[in-house]
Amino acid sequence: MVEPSRHCASIEVFDSFEQKPLHGSVRADMGMIGAICRLALATIVLAALGAAAQPLTVTAEGFDARIGAQPGPVIVDGRLQWLYELHLSNFVGRTLTVREVRVYVDQKRQPAWTLRGDELQRRLVTIGADETVALAGIAPGRRAVIYLDFLSGDAAALSRTLRHEVDYLDGDETRTLSLPPVPVAVPATLRLGPPLRGGPWVAVHSPDWPRGHRRVVIATGGRARIPGRFAIDWVKTDAQGKTSRGDADRVADTLGYGDEVLAVDEAVVALVRDDMPEPELVSARRKHALTDAAGNFVSLRLSDGRYAVYEHLKPGSIRVRAGDHVRRGQVIAALGFTGDSTGPHLHFHVADAAEPAAGEGLPFALSGWRELGRYGDIGALGRTPWPAQRATRLRRNEWPGWNVVVEFDE
Repeated sequence: MVEPSRHCASIEVFDSFEQKPLHGSVRADMGMIGAICRLALATIVLAALGAAAQPLTVTAEGFDARIGAQPGPVIVDGRLQWLYELHLSNFVGRTLTVREVRVYVDQKRQPAWTLRGDELQRRLVTIGADETVALAGIAPGRRAVIYLDFLSGDAAALSRTLRHEVDYLDGDETRTLSLPPVPVAVPATLRLGPPLRGGPWVAVHSPDWPRGHRRVVIATGGRARIPGRFAIDWVKTDAQGKTSRGDADRVADTLGYGDEVLAVDEAVVALVRDDMPEPELVSARRKHALTDAAGNFVSLRLSDGRYAVYEHLKPGSIRVRAGDHVRRGQVIAALGFTGDSTGPHLHFHVADAAEPAAGEGLPFALSGWRELGRYGDIGALGRTPWPAQRATRLRRNEWPGWNVVVEFDE
């Protein structure tokens, strides 16, 4: 801001046409000059506000379309699993309705994945709109996020680019929006060790849950991100599928509560928080502010520059401080029930920032575990055994899929 007393020591008033001083050079004392400058600044500000209040004139055919974070795959069951987002902002004065989205791999002419109908409706969310909005209709000035997730080829057939086409209805006319190819992120070569010991542990996550990690968009620092894009909530169970050894409402009776949490690789401790209490009863949990939602946490800076983030840790259990060097398998804390949590578990994700809510979620792979089964309906967890497989399968350098039951072998 301009300081009148420093920069308005002399003012000359000119005729707007003749560009000559009116009545010569007008000299004023500092008080008068300051008042004049403040009035001038106020006039400029009011004019700017008036201009800003005018409607924005836009000439556009339809959507401003953008890919969120750069797509990067994980390996699930030996195949490439993609999870990323397409953002569509309506820049015209009428509702535009998305009818179909097609994803192409490299230069192939046939789409690797086509999204339409009910499947499209489940994956398209208009920011700030009621959940009962019409199928894929995006009102003027609104932004929609389409959550893309699909399998493509085996792990050896990594593509270089992804290309997208969007068919949408504008009045009675169907238009097609073709986006330029998007380069695929280079997969991380660092394979992480287990964040916990033994098992059985259920890898609780799903791309379809409306309020799961995958669909939680957090706007911080002027940018919207999805920190938990690849996050997993690790919940311990027994052979009968129970998650508690006694009173299910008592935190201390929960299986896994207090279990040792491990460093997934050699790393430097980036951030630590260990000042949040936890309730004794699960039913006593409450909602926290965004800055407290992760509860007690540890963030490790990995050797490749990514961050491993552990959340909801037990109060007083954290054994490391910022700046410490940790080795793979080192105990860093204990599983707890702090922050926003529906029950004791370990939230684990990898991101490009140390703050739990400030990073963009990145793909990762775990070096090895045994897959014991999978919950088709996660609502059965705690009540019935998981559907077991005929034989346990050893998984190497993969990302645990939706709601699989695993046992770590390191």
